[in-house]
Amino acid sequence: MSNRNMSFGSKHMWYSIGGAVVVALLAWVIISASTGVAPWALNTDQQATSTDTTKTGGGTTTGAGKYPAGWPADAPALQSGAKITYSGAMDPKTDVVGPTLVYTGSGTVATAVKFFTSQFTAKGWTFRGQGNVQGSVQLAATKDTRRVTVTILETRPGVLNVTMGISKQ
Repeated sequence: MSNRNMSFGSKHMWYSIGGAVVVALLAWVIISASTGVAPWALNTDQQATSTDTTKTGGGTTTGAGKYPAGWPADAPALQSGAKITYSGAMDPKTDVVGPTLVYTGSGTVATAVKFFTSQFTAKGWTFRGQGNVQGSVQLAATKDTRRVTVTILETRPGVLNVTMGISKQ
């Protein structure tokens, strides 16, 4: 019975390293696809139904969408220049029931966080906190029996994807 150690030039060692690299790449692809960061995983569906220009408290929203049914008047405004890409009665990422919209816009995560925290105050919401999940920033606020959650993801430098949903607590 021989007791061989793996040497630096050993085929077995290189196969092990190659296997680890393949597993790491697969994990990266799966994580990127689930967060929407990878270009091939971005949602390009135009699911909204209107091409109207809508006035919001934060500016004018132009593009392919409109607010979903049941969107409350006291909801935080959208950032200026936002383009609604999805509106509906359920958050497409979490399956939480309630009016939800997704939009793209320009800016940085820091400026979006500042904008939304000021919107919470202006609209009478109580800011509950901020968290970071898989490269995105999540903000939460409450008002009476409702909760608003805002998820901000910078998909590429200067381009934001924002999901805002309102649900019962």
